[in-house]
Order: sequence, then C-alpha cells, then structure tokens
Amino acid sequence: MSKLSITKKVLAFICCSVLSVGIIAANPLAADKYQDVSALTMQEIEEQKKANADKIAALEGQISSLEGDKNNEEEQQSYLNEQIGYIQENINLLNAELDSIGADISATEKNINALDTDIANQQEEIDKNIELFKQRLCAMYVNSNETSASVVLGSSSFYDMMSRVQMINRVAEYDDELINNILGEIDELESSKSDLETEKLSLQMKLDEQKKRKEEKDAEVANLNEKLQQTQSEIERISRAQQDLEREKSDIEADNAKLDAERAEIEAEIQRQAEEAQRRYEESLRQQQAAAQQSQSQGEVYSGPMNFDTNPSASGFAWPVPGHSGISSTYGYRWGSLHAGIDISDGGIMGAPVCAAKAGTVIRLNNNCPHNEPKSGSCGCGGGYGNYVMIAHDGTYSTLYGHLTSVAVSVGDYVEQGQVIGYAGTTGWSTGPHLHFEVYVNGGRVDPLGYVSP
Repeated sequence: MSKLSITKKVLAFICCSVLSVGIIAANPLAADKYQDVSALTMQEIEEQKKANADKIAALEGQISSLEGDKNNEEEQQSYLNEQIGYIQENINLLNAELDSIGADISATEKNINALDTDIANQQEEIDKNIELFKQRLCAMYVNSNETSASVVLGSSSFYDMMSRVQMINRVAEYDDELINNILGEIDELESSKSDLETEKLSLQMKLDEQKKRKEEKDAEVANLNEKLQQTQSEIERISRAQQDLEREKSDIEADNAKLDAERAEIEAEIQRQAEEAQRRYEESLRQQQAAAQQSQSQGEVYSGPMNFDTNPSASGFAWPVPGHSGISSTYGYRWGSLHAGIDISDGGIMGAPVCAAKAGTVIRLNNNCPHNEPKSGSCGCGGGYGNYVMIAHDGTYSTLYGHLTSVAVSVGDYVEQGQVIGYAGTTGWSTGPHLHFEVYVNGGRVDPLGYVSP
C-alpha cells in the first residue's frame, strides 16, 4: 500500500470522526452506530481473508478429490498393465507353440515329399518288374511243353534232371516272392503316405486353431491398450485440472499475502495514530489539570494517577468512579420522565477522577461548559449533560459520563479500562456534584446496575 493510500485512510478516519461528533450531538442514541474507518478497513480485510480461506479450503477439497480420482485411474492403469503382461506372456507361448507346430508341419511336408519320391521310384521299379514278369509269363506259356521235354531229354542223368527241375521250381518261387514283395512295398508306402497326410492335416488344424487363439489374444491386448490410453488421458486431464486449481490457490494465497501486508501497514498507521492520540491525551491532561486548578473554590482538584486498577464485573464493566460508591439516583422514571442512568455521588466526589468502565474509543465529548455549580435548571450545555464523554466499546455497547468538571481525552482516542477520562463535577443540568453514568446496548439505554457494581 502506498503512503498516499494510507494518508487517505487516515483523512477518512478523521473526517468520519468529526461527522460522527456532529451526528451524535444531534442524537445521543446514534453513538453506538459509530465505527472507526480503520476498523472497517481491517474488518473488510479480515472478511476478504475469510472468504479466501473458504475458497482455499474448497480448492483443497477439489484437489484432494481429483487426487483420489487420479489414484483410482493409476490403480486401473496398473491393473491393465499387469493384465496386458499376462496376456502378452500367453501370446509369447502361443507364438512359440505356433513356431513348433509350423516346424512339425514343415518336417511332415518334407517327409510326405520324400515318400512321394520313394513311391514314385518304387512305382517305377515295380512297373519294370511287372513288365519283366509279363515277358517271363509269356515265354513260359509259349515254351511250357518244350521246356519240360527238354529238361527230361536234355538231362545226361537222373541227377541232372532233378537238378534242372529244382532250378525251374526255384525260379517260379522267386517270381512269386518278387510279386509279393512288390505288392507289400506298395501297400507299406501307401499306408505311410496316408499316415503322414493325416498327421499333416491334424497339424494344420492345430495351427489354424492356434492362429485363431493368437488373433483373439491380439484383439484383447489391443482392447486393453485402448483402455490403458483412456486411463492415461484421464490421468493427464486430472493432472491439468489439479495444476489449474493449484494456480488458483496460489493466486488466492498471493492475494492473502497482499492483504496481510496491507493490514500490517494499516496497523502500523493505527499504532502511529494511537501514539499521537496518547500525546494529545497527555497534552490535554496537562491543560485539564491547569483548568481544574481554577475550580478549587468549588471542590478538591484530583492530581493522582491517571489509571486505576479495575475489578470488572461478570459483564466485563468496571465501576467508573474508584473510591466513590454512593448512588443518589437509580435508573427509572422520576418527575414524569425516564432517568436513563445512575447518579454516583458522595462526599468529596467533586474533582474525583472518572475512569473508562471498559476499553474503547472516544466517539463524542463536550468540554466547553463553564457552569460548574449546582443549578435548578439546565444551563443549555451539552444537551443537559454539561461536560461529558461518550465511549464506544464495540458494535454492541457504549457508555456516557456526564456533568464532568473537565474532560481529559479527545475524540478518536482509544482508552483502556480504568484510564482517567475526566473529573467529576456539576456542569450542565445538575443540582450538585455527581457523575451521571449511562450504558447503551444496541443503541438503547439500559440500567447500568446490570453491568457495574460499586
């Protein structure tokens, strides 16, 4: 806050003080409606800080809620990553199985191709043997009789004949065995080929099934990755929202820091004003003591301490005239009108110090009544109160001290409880030395004995 701004606030304070004096002079009940301009400014600062504190609390609640949402998304993301890991492990196993099945199929296809080659070669050999066997059958058919005769006639001996017959039988047996072997090999090759074809078909079906399972797992992983991306997007959105709220919170905290600085400057200015008021008070006290010396013929002039130890009642108010407890008139109707306070009077009260019943700010006073003597009517000074002081204690309570010989404070002064604010006398409409004391609650006058006691 600039020095000019502070000066404006001080001037506003002084102007309001002067205006309030005029208003209260016209209507004493308006006294407790008086409020210090600086106090209002401080109140506005405190209200703004409270509003800011509420905003910060709300923002922190939102940030905390977003943090919870973010943690949920991160937990979901962790779960998805774990699930993807398991599925990916299954896919790796499927890939290994597919590789193994593919290798088995390739080996089977190689075996089938080898068998096809063996079958083709064997078939060619069979075809040759069958052709040779056909030629032998034809030759045997054509030469069947001659062969038998030549075996008998061509033999040199019976032993030779038997040898030739046995050789012919062996050739026939060999031909039969050859044919049987050829047929057996063909059947064996065909059976092996059939088995390999069946195995290949089974492997192919298994390969197709595994490929389908792999496609399903790939689709599942793709779906989980999409969910993972969604959770990541949500986490990023929440993080951005948190950053926005943190920035807003920082702005409010910065505003609070400015308010604190402004309050500190105002408090420093109030302190300066208080010191100035104390200086004026001390100066006024010297002047009042000098003026009081002029009234020695009418009573004793007080020259003791300026503050008294107080013993506040339960309501927090202290007796306003220490050492003097007589009450000559109480609160209530008399002579057809309301006596709205109590009159404190006993021997030697003239010039006795009158103290603030409670700490507060002097909002109104009169110190120009010279008629400090008993009267049967009003002298017209101070609206009948003569010399008086009015103090505002807060927004609820005010007190008035009337018929003073002289006043020891100024408007705007802050006084402590027990501080001397004037001296008892009989100015204004007063029949003898006493203090007229009033208590206001929310602008209305009440019985002071409900708040103070001797």
